[in-house]
Amino acid sequence: MGLRNTTDLEHLTPDIVVISGSFAPNGSSAVSATSRLGVGWSVVRTNTGVFTVTFTDKWARLVYASAHLRLATAADQHAMLGAYVAASKTLVINIWDISGAAVADIAANADNVINFECHFQRSTLLPARGT
Repeated sequence: MGLRNTTDLEHLTPDIVVISGSFAPNGSSAVSATSRLGVGWSVVRTNTGVFTVTFTDKWARLVYASAHLRLATAADQHAMLGAYVAASKTLVINIWDISGAAVADIAANADNVINFECHFQRSTLLPARGT
């Protein structure tokens, strides 16, 4: 399990770690490392409109995840989460173009950013389901 120093967070689910970050897509090119904000993860563009976030540490389970787009100009696109694979510590983020009905790249622009947040539970021994 992850061994990083973390700040406590008030959360009804015990023993939660929050990993969040942002990065700027670069059209059909690789994500620029200098656009990355946040620690505990890396990201690569793995296909058209598809990004794979790899977490540094392995956690017991993913409790919550979300991803959002911040675009310089309004567009018919949104971020959609794909598969989370605990064994490889990866989460896929797809950029869906509604008007094109397919995944699509985001143009390189300093104001085009993908934000994400994940809540992981450190231990499977703690209650995962409550009332």
